[in-house]
Amino acid sequence: MTLPPPHPLYAHHDSVNDDDNPAPELSTVWGCLKGIRRGDAADGQPWPETGLPPGRQQALARTERAAVGLLTVAEVLHAAERCRLTGTPGQHLDEGVVDGLFLALRGLAERVCGELRPPA
Repeated sequence: MTLPPPHPLYAHHDSVNDDDNPAPELSTVWGCLKGIRRGDAADGQPWPETGLPPGRQQALARTERAAVGLLTVAEVLHAAERCRLTGTPGQHLDEGVVDGLFLALRGLAERVCGELRPPA
């Protein structure tokens, strides 16, 4: 049994993945780099809070990206620790990988802490 195609009222057009008409700011490396340099937050959008100087908006966007990275690395380390406790030695992450994750965690935490303090 096959389902009928969705009703046109509910059709979804994804402009990000539109190969026939790609948006240059999303489909080229240069366009993506310019977006990153504008201070894209973790969701890929500029910082939403208005009334802040542009530099502070960029700093907050970088801080949010670093915080999301921090959370991701912490979750991977948590999973690695659970695997170490319950898995066989062949299932454990290599010690060098775990050390690298801890260094990444520390670097991201330092970045977040440094960006949170308002400029002097």
